[in-house]
Amino acid sequence: MCIEYVDRSHSDCVKYDAIRARYGDDVLPAWIADMDVKVCSSILEAFRKRIEHGVFGYTFRSNEYYEAIARWYGKKHGFSVEKSWIIDGPGVMPMMALLINVLTEPGDEVVIQPPVYPPFFNVVKRNRRRIVENRLKRVDGRYVMDLEDLERTLASRKIKLIILSNPHNPVGRAWAYEELKELAQLCSKYGTIVISDEIHADIVYEPFQFTTMLKTNFENVIVLNSAGKSFNVPGLTNGYGIVPNEKFRRLYIEALEAFELTTPNIFGALALQVAYTECEEWLRALLERLHQNRDFAYNFTRENMPLIDVPLPEATFLMWLDCSNLGLENPQKFFLEKARVYLNSGADFGEPKGVRLNFACCPENLEKILTSLKRAYDLVT
Repeated sequence: MCIEYVDRSHSDCVKYDAIRARYGDDVLPAWIADMDVKVCSSILEAFRKRIEHGVFGYTFRSNEYYEAIARWYGKKHGFSVEKSWIIDGPGVMPMMALLINVLTEPGDEVVIQPPVYPPFFNVVKRNRRRIVENRLKRVDGRYVMDLEDLERTLASRKIKLIILSNPHNPVGRAWAYEELKELAQLCSKYGTIVISDEIHADIVYEPFQFTTMLKTNFENVIVLNSAGKSFNVPGLTNGYGIVPNEKFRRLYIEALEAFELTTPNIFGALALQVAYTECEEWLRALLERLHQNRDFAYNFTRENMPLIDVPLPEATFLMWLDCSNLGLENPQKFFLEKARVYLNSGADFGEPKGVRLNFACCPENLEKILTSLKRAYDLVT
């Protein structure tokens, strides 16, 4: 199965065109979490047939669509999903916003685990809830949850909700079952709901494994997911959730209907159904390519930029670079100015001394990016 890299310049893409319009055509973008690969040919063929049909009227998600999700979680993640548990929406973050509004009240406290995906901060604050940080900690070179700190927080404050990144963006942890089970036990003890963002679930590198939060059998867990990251279709705005709790499902569906968000994007729904039924071989080939890129980026950074602390990504196509030892006030700005590489700023993740690198690009571009970072790194070491 062939994985084809694509030059995305001049396609109105956020990753390249938006950044170069702002900072110049010489900038090497290595930031936002989508990939420079052409999607699976089965998805393209399904799109061609739909386009040739020539009508793009209102559509619905079919029974086959829901069966595809249930089969995928059963086959890929070892958990049996009832179709009635599945909820729909325009994407993981809009769905999360709706859930925050129906499960908490303005002023309530919500736990997140920095450094973490920037929209987690935004979705809490913009919906007038308050952020409580349960920061990850480094133990033997890996990021882990600080569950002792979390228990102190849950015991001393009335926390209704925790948002989990699983696998974790940006540090790349594929949380183990034992870690998730302990988290579930704490949340059960203190009556806290868990929303588990599992959008990177299929991008995990051997010998590591993805464990869905559903496997903990915690009653008050909500999983959100999408085909967007795994199959490179995030622009098609389609998401789903898995919610065993009937009350939570009802509250969410009422909110979805209140905002008239029940009609899906034709191509978003079609892409997911085809991806989950016809594109498993393509995904395996993609993982091989991403694994090679991950190893190259990780080894290059450790060997050539040893003062940058880089954890090995167990999952995702993203790499967290802790630049604390470089003495830089703003690493993202420094690498943009001196290397002409645009990275995600760690400040947006709650850790200003870090940056996030996206390695889901062609190997030639990745080498250019890393070589440019090395030249800038040499200026301060």
